[in-house]
Amino acid sequence: MVSVLLLLFLYQPGAGDMVWSVRLAFLLLPFIASLILIQRVPEAMLERGWFQVGVFLGDAAVAAVVLSWTSSSMDLFLIYTFILFGTALIRSFRQAMVVAGITVALYLASGWHSSQGFPSGSEFWLRALFLLVATALLAILSRDSAQAQEDIRRRQEERLIQIERMATLGRVAAEVAHRIKSPLTTIAVNAEVIAHRHRKDRVLLGEISQIGEEVERCKEILKTLLDLGRIEEMDRERVDLNKTVERAIRRMRPQIKASGARVSSRAAQGGLEILGDESMLQEAVCVLLQNAVEAVVPGGCIEVETQTKGACHIVSVIDDGPGVARANQVRIFEPFFTTKKEGSGLGLSAALRIAQKHGGTIEVESGGENLGSRFKLILPAA
Repeated sequence: MVSVLLLLFLYQPGAGDMVWSVRLAFLLLPFIASLILIQRVPEAMLERGWFQVGVFLGDAAVAAVVLSWTSSSMDLFLIYTFILFGTALIRSFRQAMVVAGITVALYLASGWHSSQGFPSGSEFWLRALFLLVATALLAILSRDSAQAQEDIRRRQEERLIQIERMATLGRVAAEVAHRIKSPLTTIAVNAEVIAHRHRKDRVLLGEISQIGEEVERCKEILKTLLDLGRIEEMDRERVDLNKTVERAIRRMRPQIKASGARVSSRAAQGGLEILGDESMLQEAVCVLLQNAVEAVVPGGCIEVETQTKGACHIVSVIDDGPGVARANQVRIFEPFFTTKKEGSGLGLSAALRIAQKHGGTIEVESGGENLGSRFKLILPAA
């Protein structure tokens, strides 16, 4: 800003006289000082809000002095406008208001003359009014910018925490699953032996059958846990996402048919190549399909489509089921969280972990209950 003031001053009338030379020297001092300051001050200090406030106020003070030298021409009015627009870069609403308020005060002071007072023309006051309105608007913009930055920072921190949580869960899950698998097998075998010995006791057979069902349910949970651990070890090769989706739909045909749902697919033209593990990606798509199958009623519709957006390929699974309540749209990817009567709550968390290992993510869109949902598997293109 000082450099702009310096360049503008060089074109002012009176160049070459003593007063003009003194004023030029006055402008050169802050110009040189600002260059030295930028080089010598640590980067951490440059990022502090109050340091930035001091820089803006210094610019405003120098602008006020130069503006007073131009008397009634007011050629440097835009300098104040630039300073006010710069306050939008300050993340603190309070600090931006301080800079803006002092800048407006300096502008008013620069128009004061001991003999005439403030200018009587409307131009000066219209400009002052413009600065006041711009101050209010830019202060609001500064506040909104700070809020947006805070939201981005919070989302990034939440995603990092979620990634770390899922990585830890994967390692622990694999260890726990291996340790529990053997006892479960023993329980299942002994239950079959007891059922064979007492095959005429219907009451006992019913209870043993219930034990078998619960064992199978535990095995399914263990399988999911083992898959979580297996995510840490994956192969990377070029995969056509369209073919992966086709295979996932074929794999899910029996469940889709049993539920009475109707599935339609729409693939993007050309190959959607990504770099990753085809079997894991297929598993992630199957999880989204299974989630949709369990959400729709018999005769419900499920749509699967692939598309490219920017540098990413997207697989969308849309259903006309009950949708996802807004309060649950963040929590549904948490391990063991489920709104279903039956289910481990690990499917979506495992699918998200697979997406993250491939540098992508999974997003959910839903207008709320009874408005259907759209799950998007987003992966970077190869």
